[in-house]
Amino acid sequence: MIKQLLLEFRGCEMETKKQARRIVSVDKGIELLLLHSERQPIENVSLAESVGRVLANDFFSTFPLPSFRKAAMDGYAVTFSDIAHATPDKPVVMRVTTEVKAGSMDLPAGDHPAVRIYTGAPVYEQYDTVIMQEAVVASEEEGIPFIHFPFPSERGKHVAEIGEDILEDTCILVKGTLLSAKEIVILASFGVQEIEVYRKPTVAVIPIGDELQLPGETLRPYHLYESNGFMLEAKLKELGANCIRYAPIPDEPACISRTIQLALNYADFIITTGGVSVGKYDYVLDVMEEMSAEPLFTKVSMRPGAPTSAFKVQNKISFHLSGNPSACFVGFELFVKPKLLFQLGCNKYQNDKIEANLDGDVKKPSAYPRYVRSFAEIRKGTLYVTPLSKDQSGNIAAFANANALCLIPSGGNGAAKGQMVQMLWI
Repeated sequence: MIKQLLLEFRGCEMETKKQARRIVSVDKGIELLLLHSERQPIENVSLAESVGRVLANDFFSTFPLPSFRKAAMDGYAVTFSDIAHATPDKPVVMRVTTEVKAGSMDLPAGDHPAVRIYTGAPVYEQYDTVIMQEAVVASEEEGIPFIHFPFPSERGKHVAEIGEDILEDTCILVKGTLLSAKEIVILASFGVQEIEVYRKPTVAVIPIGDELQLPGETLRPYHLYESNGFMLEAKLKELGANCIRYAPIPDEPACISRTIQLALNYADFIITTGGVSVGKYDYVLDVMEEMSAEPLFTKVSMRPGAPTSAFKVQNKISFHLSGNPSACFVGFELFVKPKLLFQLGCNKYQNDKIEANLDGDVKKPSAYPRYVRSFAEIRKGTLYVTPLSKDQSGNIAAFANANALCLIPSGGNGAAKGQMVQMLWI
């Protein structure tokens, strides 16, 4: 019994078989993931809580905007026919009898040939034109204000008519729109208090490795601070997901299995980092096989991150990314991100690849397409992408300045400066 317990908790003493890997291209891997993905359930949230959420239904205007005729300028509301013949030599002079400000309900009783009016105030139906205050000359006689119109202006000038901005029953925001400040102002303008959005998915992140320690702990000799889990957590939150980040777990099959099983109870999908390659102590694929998980793919024809794998387990997706920082990052950008954005309900979930001028040699050849951390910028109308130095998959220095991944085609020559290549923003 004691020996059995030791074997269970010390997975490094267990012999595990390495299964044949199921290799796919990047595009095929994404296709498989999306085929096994569904949109999140819909929920109601308050408008204040909807920032960064994804709209679950088309939004139609419930009334026109503006909903009443209103002044677009500070000035004077008049009837155009009263000033149509005004000239500098013979200006039209009108008495100003009252004023109308934003929120005014009614025009006072009486004859009002011209009224002082302010931006946003209602333009009552007897008026059809607003003359901006800079275009008139004001005077006063015995305490009574007058204005002199030296020009006729244009009929309807500076009057925002009903529905001029948005007509009633117009589709303004489409399903799948990511809600930001500019969408919130539209919804608030129609009195929306709650809105239907897709529920945020919860993603579990599990770092694996005997050598890993949490920041804040005293670093033991030959150990590393765990960083991939924090990076993945940050990326998930940036994209709109909730995250459960686990403390690093050891390279022990039993521990890996228990942690994955536990995470599946609480998360919509899971990500592990580390333990997915072909080394003696890389147990993740064996654990997934023992769990009878369905492999979608267990290798990708790319560098870095060829061991990137994905399974379907308990009707959920599990991602297994490399422990090398660059490979982990690339695996997330290429596979986790599109799946997550699709699940969040976004209309745009695929990475856009664009052409750029390579501004530096990449001499290292690769049998697979290679994604290089790079810096991209537009200079004199041309998009340039510069590969960053020290881009080995285990290095982190290149993250400091990277804003793109540059795709170097497979083959024995790498790529030369001036060559047109594909890139994607990160």
